Amino acid sequence: MKKWLCLSFIFLMLVACTSTNKTEQEIAKVKTNTQFALFHNALFTASPKDLPELKSDFPYMFPKQMPDELVLERMKDTSQQFLYKQVKKVYGDFNTYETQIDDLFKHIKYYFNDFKIPTVVTDITGVLYQDRVLYADTLLLVSLDMFLGKDNEVYGGYAKYLSETFTPKHMTSAIAQKIIDTKYPFDKNRTFLGQMIFEGKKAYLLDLFLPTITDEIKLGYTPKKLAWAKVNEATVWAFFIKNELLYSNDVKLKQRFLEVAPFSKFYTSIDRDSPGAIGKYTGLQIVRAYMNKHEISPQTLIDLDAQTILSQSGYKPKK
Repeated sequence: MKKWLCLSFIFLMLVACTSTNKTEQEIAKVKTNTQFALFHNALFTASPKDLPELKSDFPYMFPKQMPDELVLERMKDTSQQFLYKQVKKVYGDFNTYETQIDDLFKHIKYYFNDFKIPTVVTDITGVLYQDRVLYADTLLLVSLDMFLGKDNEVYGGYAKYLSETFTPKHMTSAIAQKIIDTKYPFDKNRTFLGQMIFEGKKAYLLDLFLPTITDEIKLGYTPKKLAWAKVNEATVWAFFIKNELLYSNDVKLKQRFLEVAPFSKFYTSIDRDSPGAIGKYTGLQIVRAYMNKHEISPQTLIDLDAQTILSQSGYKPKK
């Protein structure tokens, strides 16, 4: 009996791999023609006399209300020049990242054909976490100074759980997350289950858009934190059930279990070792379990209610 079960498992894995390979072959054919504008290079290698040319080449970076004096001050600002040198050390050749970003756009376009390929603009914004990726339909701005490597000296003012994600490996994932968050800013189901599944849906889109990226990168976890999430998955789920949190509308639950943080807040001894946003991890596992049983489009998944996903997922983490 065990032999047949093993053979069946191997067969199913081969079928899944074949299907995945065919999908990736189709995605590779998607035409994107992504345009990259390396504004950071142009700005910080220019002289004041080049300003008219800069404004002509990058009109979207110079709002009419922005005085020329402000731009000229930025060009010679010593802290900005220091950041530019740091960026040049890491991103002297941007071709590899252009390929990664273009591949991301191919995946998004494959699953959402109405996706408009934005022009990708690189910049240096002064180590501002909230501005590391900005996206508005036809333009996507990436602040390269926010992806220099977790131990870079410029991140001394940031908590470690945040700076862990300030690496080149996290850039494409951050871009994908920004596009997803912009397309799906909120869910009308305000229960904890609804919010947890909503975050799980968005994380599942990262699975589709970035199939070769690890869960550590996609979730912003360290290897140790991800290992904790896996080992304690059943314990976390039991905690949610025992404390009747799933159908609660308590807004504090989002802050405790779904927002970026150094750890999740069970208010028990396990807090310190847990990763932040553990509810997002749980939501992703539920959505993955559901999608393993149902062949539906990503948009259908997004539109599906949380209770249906949970009920039909068969989700039952191993103790």
